[in-house]
Amino acid sequence: MDLLGFRKDDIRLIINLFKMNIRDRYLGSALGLFWAVLHPLLLLGIYTFVFGFVLKSKLPGAETTFAYSIWMISGFVPYMAFSDAINVSTSSVIGGSGLVKNIVFKSETLPIAATLTAGVPFTVGMIFLMFLLFADGNYPTWHIVALVPVIILQFAFLTGAAFFLSATTVFIRDIAQALPTLIMFLLFFTPIFYPVESMPQLIEKLTFFNPLYQMTRPYRDILFQHQLPDWRGMAYLGFLATVLILSGLKYFRRLKGYFEMKL
Repeated sequence: MDLLGFRKDDIRLIINLFKMNIRDRYLGSALGLFWAVLHPLLLLGIYTFVFGFVLKSKLPGAETTFAYSIWMISGFVPYMAFSDAINVSTSSVIGGSGLVKNIVFKSETLPIAATLTAGVPFTVGMIFLMFLLFADGNYPTWHIVALVPVIILQFAFLTGAAFFLSATTVFIRDIAQALPTLIMFLLFFTPIFYPVESMPQLIEKLTFFNPLYQMTRPYRDILFQHQLPDWRGMAYLGFLATVLILSGLKYFRRLKGYFEMKL
């Protein structure tokens, strides 16, 4: 039995590639996996300090010390996973060129494993966010169970995008150089540091179609507002994730026969 052409052996391969990516990314440094924890903690700690204690940013109707920091970070953590997954997976086939040229295996497992590495900073960020919630007395409610489908849809969308980007980057290497700038632009174009209501009315309506907004908004609904996410946004994200997975996988498999001559 297989799913989209993947078998049990491929799942084990994805897990092994994921472990290899983590090892290559972090264990080559002196502090090893400590960086995997330290980097997102420092980043989130700085944002909390600047917005919560220096700028003393406030949200209407939420005047507690960490209210704005919790609201902002609940949107920034999924963005952090988005950014990490896209950047790493885009170069996954190029980075695994030795495997592609010398070993017979499903190369489409490379972008999947690379996308999953974003789960490390994402997990650290979620733990930090939970700490802020408890410190602020804003305890999670039963709505937190809705995070499961949200996370699944988010990583499904990122995996589908990874198929397109990793395959195309083999032939157009400039994509890997341009993406960090585009992702940073998307950070400020998406209402992560500011409420969506502060945007011009037309842009506010169009923001619904921004997939990054639909990835960040549910976390705020669930953890900050203690309510279920908007079903329309979830349905839209689910539709995009399904289309990207199916079309991206087909696109990747169509091009992978030409990888060796380009790597």
